[in-house]
Amino acid sequence: MIRQFSMAVGLMLTGILLAAASVDTGLPVGYWDNPQATSASKPHNWSELEADLSPESCAQCHAEQFNSWKKSLHAHAYSPGLIGQFPDMGHAEANSCLQCHAPLQEQLYPGPEAMKASVALHLKHPQGFDPDARLESPALPLAHSGVSCAVCHVRSWQRFGPPPKTSAAVGKINGAAHGGFTASNAFEDSQFCASCHQFPQSMAINGKPLENTLTEWKESSFSKQGITCQQCHMPDRRHEFRGIHDPEMVRKGLTFKLSQNKTGTRLTITSKWIGHAFPTYVTPKVIVLADALDRDGKSLRSWQWDIIREVEYDNGWQEKRDTRLMPGETRRFILTPLPAGSVSVRYRVTVIPDHFYKGVYSDLLAGEMQPDAAAQIRRAVKLAEKNDYLLFEQVMKLSGAGESNNR
Repeated sequence: MIRQFSMAVGLMLTGILLAAASVDTGLPVGYWDNPQATSASKPHNWSELEADLSPESCAQCHAEQFNSWKKSLHAHAYSPGLIGQFPDMGHAEANSCLQCHAPLQEQLYPGPEAMKASVALHLKHPQGFDPDARLESPALPLAHSGVSCAVCHVRSWQRFGPPPKTSAAVGKINGAAHGGFTASNAFEDSQFCASCHQFPQSMAINGKPLENTLTEWKESSFSKQGITCQQCHMPDRRHEFRGIHDPEMVRKGLTFKLSQNKTGTRLTITSKWIGHAFPTYVTPKVIVLADALDRDGKSLRSWQWDIIREVEYDNGWQEKRDTRLMPGETRRFILTPLPAGSVSVRYRVTVIPDHFYKGVYSDLLAGEMQPDAAAQIRRAVKLAEKNDYLLFEQVMKLSGAGESNNR
């Protein structure tokens, strides 16, 4: 099943970049179509630092952006859970995965030996880059820095970015460093993110692509109000890219209200500030767990609801269920009837960001794996377990007895 899963994802990712289109005349045609940072001749008058594509080099002048990016999932997209699958996939199929996890042509594997060497090297240097941006540190393959600066900002040696905040000018803007840059409004358009965050409709499961984020946004009120992906995930142009793995980010997007009436209690969750489905992808699972408690705090009865888009690959992709919250949707989780002896109720909401991958890792480790690959997957399991968090908890006494306790 894992082999079939990997092949299906590889085919899916191959089509993603082909579905993305330039959205601004300031960008070269096919900006995301097999992107290359060094396809043209290297400018002869550039310094070594200007020509270096590593994020450490970019950090010498763009420290603020680097310091935000280095904590993001973009910086760690070349992850152990990803590359641990590569040795059994082969380098060609692995490269199809890198089209989103390390998209530049310069980051792809030229052959199987390069792939094996990279997987082994990553065990010794799991960070993938120097977080302190020291240029004297041993240089690592560019692929190890994942979705790094050059992925979004460099094509044919030329630099591209959003318009300056001070002038909002677009087009070629001269500067002393690397010949200036080309400013484009495309960097502040949600379509810019589509190459990796919107799968094509031709690869839909139950009518919806496996990742359908841009379409979910287009169908929401956020799109109609002109609130883009960047405004939430890159506020004030900070390169944070926060999402489901960040408890603070998720709490900002939801509202919780616990109430009681004659028939029982309810927790009301509203997706208030999330411009796509919650969660948008198939990997996370959100569990709403409720308990009726006696006076000693012992559970008399439990309820559980899952917020998830659950899919499986078995001779083709199938959707088992989709219980996610759409933008603006309100969902009520009702406890009724309450058992005799109940004096309070407790609701907990837990987020498991890597739920789907945990199953993949377990299946992989149950089979035969090459040593370096198995070591990477074991590391991925530990990282995934650390990512789970309690998003919300509230205990409420019944019949108005005492105040509720929130966390």
